[in-house]
Amino acid sequence: MTNYEFMFIVDPSLSEDERKKSTDNLKSILEKFSAKITKEDVIGEKKLAYKINGSSVWNYTILDLEMEWEKIKDISKEINLNREIWRYMFVSKES
Repeated sequence: MTNYEFMFIVDPSLSEDERKKSTDNLKSILEKFSAKITKEDVIGEKKLAYKINGSSVWNYTILDLEMEWEKIKDISKEINLNREIWRYMFVSKES
């Protein structure tokens, strides 16, 4: 298993309940592909240096994951279907 840091940006126009539901949906996608969430860090709303989808603020969260690297492509396909997740990124924590 490889350790990853997974950062994602959620649509800032969502209500707190909608944001939580979207985050829970994303977590279920990760768990569906056997990714183990070891840590969650909700950063919250921050001002952007540039606009994404017409917004200059964002709401983001960082998850630490343990998973097989082969699963990233399948996970990405499912995440791309969710319009509430504006951006995401997997970063390997191992060299």
